[in-house]
Amino acid sequence: MSMFKRDRLLRYSPLLAVVATALLLLAGVTGAWLAERDYREQKIEQANAHARVLAASVSAALAFQDPAEARRAVNALNVNPEVVAVGIYAEDGTLFAGDTSDDRALPQTFSEVARAPYSEGYARARADVTESQSRLGTVYVELSTDAGAARWMRYIGIFLLLIMASLMIALVAAAQRALGAANLELERRADALAESNTQLTLEVAERQKAQTALAQAQKMEAIGQLTGGVAHDFNNLLMVISSGLRLLESREDPQKRANIVASMRQAVDRGAGLTKQLLAFSRRQKLSPEVVVVQQRIENLRTLLERSLREDIALKLDFDSNDSAVKLDPSQFDLAVLNLAVNARDAMPGGGLVSIRVRNQRNAEGDFAVVSVSDNGVGMPADVAARAFDPFFTTKEVGKGTGLGLSQVYGFVLQSGGRCEIESTEGAGTTITLILPLTDEPAPERIVSAEPKAIETGVGAILVVEDDDSVASLVCEMIGDLGYSATRVPNAHEALSRIERGLPVDAVFSDIIMPGGLNGIELATELRKRRPDLPILLTTGYSGHGVTEVQDFPVLRKPYDREELGAALAQLRPH
Repeated sequence: MSMFKRDRLLRYSPLLAVVATALLLLAGVTGAWLAERDYREQKIEQANAHARVLAASVSAALAFQDPAEARRAVNALNVNPEVVAVGIYAEDGTLFAGDTSDDRALPQTFSEVARAPYSEGYARARADVTESQSRLGTVYVELSTDAGAARWMRYIGIFLLLIMASLMIALVAAAQRALGAANLELERRADALAESNTQLTLEVAERQKAQTALAQAQKMEAIGQLTGGVAHDFNNLLMVISSGLRLLESREDPQKRANIVASMRQAVDRGAGLTKQLLAFSRRQKLSPEVVVVQQRIENLRTLLERSLREDIALKLDFDSNDSAVKLDPSQFDLAVLNLAVNARDAMPGGGLVSIRVRNQRNAEGDFAVVSVSDNGVGMPADVAARAFDPFFTTKEVGKGTGLGLSQVYGFVLQSGGRCEIESTEGAGTTITLILPLTDEPAPERIVSAEPKAIETGVGAILVVEDDDSVASLVCEMIGDLGYSATRVPNAHEALSRIERGLPVDAVFSDIIMPGGLNGIELATELRKRRPDLPILLTTGYSGHGVTEVQDFPVLRKPYDREELGAALAQLRPH
């Protein structure tokens, strides 16, 4: 039943109860009246029957003028307790014989006899006494109906029961109305609650999106702070490589050439490691806590931390011998440490020392990892230190800070179940301490560098899809060194065309980001439809949206060397 129909039913339920009560009372009164009418008719018929029997039995007594016989007939009828008066009248209307069961006297003449068949609680009947069609006289019988008082009491009782039933109907109707109104109110509140829950779910989703966007913005701000150091470092690496190439052209000594190549390879490895850290740090990903070892995490950040500082600022890491395992979001922890390092750098315009210290601490509240980031810079006055964690609060010049760095640190530590403390003295420096609860969950095992493996070679035709000529040339050379034959095409459309025309291909090695409207993932998907058995290896140096979600194809990250390429191609071969 719809809410509208139930609302109408509840609105008219009192009227329906009144109508039902009135009908019930009318039915009771009508029933009582009909019962009383039937009772009267029954009594009158009973009196008539007695009168007819008496008239038949006294015809001889009247014919022979025998009062004794007539009295015997009267006495026989008086045995019935309902008979209260019996009279036998002669043909001339005088009383011949009779009797009453109460103190009343019988009328002496028939003309005085009451003629109403029913009145004053008595039922009356007359009958002519005849013999051979000759009228001899008349008999009169009167029956008592004094039991009518009891009948009326019974009717009153029934009437009272009807009233009680009517009251019950009214009470039930009122209760039903109250219950229905309560149910309607509950439904309204349930609908309002459901609407509120839906709105709350939307708001929570929007808040999560906003938090994710804020975290990414904070990462980008931190990376912006790294730009100068990273550019300087890459200039040094490029200087090593460009100088090395020129020196190789003028050196004949094999040993010197080997030393130059080793220096160039070291520069490339440093650049590759720095690039991988930057990509991993800036990658969009969902925030999710996991168990990390604080010392190991900060050690892995060392390169980024050094890049975030200037050359006149030294970095010192001081770790406790015992590992500090905490459960938190790793990327947010990295961002917090990086923000603290950048703030320490900005507080030392003339250079200095940034010290990161990690200790385990036990107190009455539990076990904690205490991470302290200290500098010996300009420090802060008390009023500035009190507001240092406020969002958008900054003492830096316009364009040099947003005031989100320390607020991110504070919010992250608070959400991780910890707290932040700040100590600062003007002219002496600042120490910001992160107090994070230790966890009993097992920490991940430390990654141990594996011994270099032998280069894996093979045979077969590799189709190389690469738009950069320089990269393609070197990749084809490495593939040739690994024992394979390489054919290079500049884009995905050319690759599909060459395979369609029958080019023998045992595997495809394609870059993901390419011009021409068809990228490497779309190429791999199309080739999987056409040739499900064709092995495909993808490569990229980019970590944007979509690239990190390749699930059906292996991806080799740039930059890579010949050994890594050989291992990746070997994985494509059936085992």
